[in-house]
Amino acid sequence: MSSILIIGGNSDIGFATAKVFAKNEYDIHLASRNIDQLNIKKNEIESLFKVKCKITCLDLLQDEQINFFFEKNIEAPDVILITCGFVQEEEKNFEKIVCVNYLSPLKFIEKSLEIYKSQKKLKTIIGISSVAGDRGKKKNVIYSSSKSGFSNYLDGLRQRLYATDIHVITVKPGWIATKMTKNLNLPKFMTTNVDFVGKKIFKSFKAKKNTLYVPGYWSIIMFIYKMVPEVLFKIFFRKK
Repeated sequence: MSSILIIGGNSDIGFATAKVFAKNEYDIHLASRNIDQLNIKKNEIESLFKVKCKITCLDLLQDEQINFFFEKNIEAPDVILITCGFVQEEEKNFEKIVCVNYLSPLKFIEKSLEIYKSQKKLKTIIGISSVAGDRGKKKNVIYSSSKSGFSNYLDGLRQRLYATDIHVITVKPGWIATKMTKNLNLPKFMTTNVDFVGKKIFKSFKAKKNTLYVPGYWSIIMFIYKMVPEVLFKIFFRKK
């Protein structure tokens, strides 16, 4: 049976996507820091679907834990999904934001390619970035730059692996109702639930899309947003 490894298995997007893959008969491997929460998710998946669900305690910020993970998990999955994300109090947490959203996922992916590539089983790498990475923003400079770096890394990796059998998908969600965004004042009419995101990720995986904006209208919004001259941003957003 095919399998998917989800890094950030306790995240709302990660778990929603896990259930969609499980529904389509993929064995699930969830990795995250909180093993108790993973156990709850494992029991739910195995009770709802006729698949196996493996769980692993993993703190992606600890290099030694990444190395230990690959010592214990030597068989490659068919799909790797990276769903790490952090956005809180930028001035206090800028190093953590950069590590969670960019550096640590990069390290894990590069290590997975080193360990798994020779097995010829790993076929798809999916990374959750953000529309925030399409252009720097005054309100979340560190977060948007970290997601921009991750998006660019995934785009470059897709080119690097083009001649292989490994496809790379960049997912750019807009405003999604998750634990991470619950304290943000998001406009309800443009805020999407995670189940919709999970279904779209699976469809993009089957279609071998390069980039997925979710919902799709964000591709139009960000195209226009990127076209606005910077001088207008300076005028519009300057302090009064």
